[in-house]
Amino acid sequence: MKTPVTRITVSLPQDAYEALAMEAEKTGRRLSDLVRDAVTSSLFREPWRGIGDVVMEVIRAGGTNADALAEAKRRFPGAKTSLASVAWYRSHMRSKGEDIHTDAEARRKQSNKE
Repeated sequence: MKTPVTRITVSLPQDAYEALAMEAEKTGRRLSDLVRDAVTSSLFREPWRGIGDVVMEVIRAGGTNADALAEAKRRFPGAKTSLASVAWYRSHMRSKGEDIHTDAEARRKQSNKE
């Protein structure tokens, strides 16, 4: 289940809009993502994080696909996230050049720690 969202319209001074547009271009993010993160951060003192953010955080920390799925389900109980979608994130991260373990390597590392 996706978190319900409400769409709003915001008016900004031209210089604020231009700075926001430049930041979006520089970071490769959408304007709406930047605005949402800024508002959420201001209100809740932490940026908004979606399922993909949570999954990638666990993977970067050396977690297995099962670990990432469990954490996503814990934080987003109604989500329909699957092992296949977690595997996609891992594959996507590796294809973008991130130095992360495969799921098999992460499982091996965990079993060696036990």
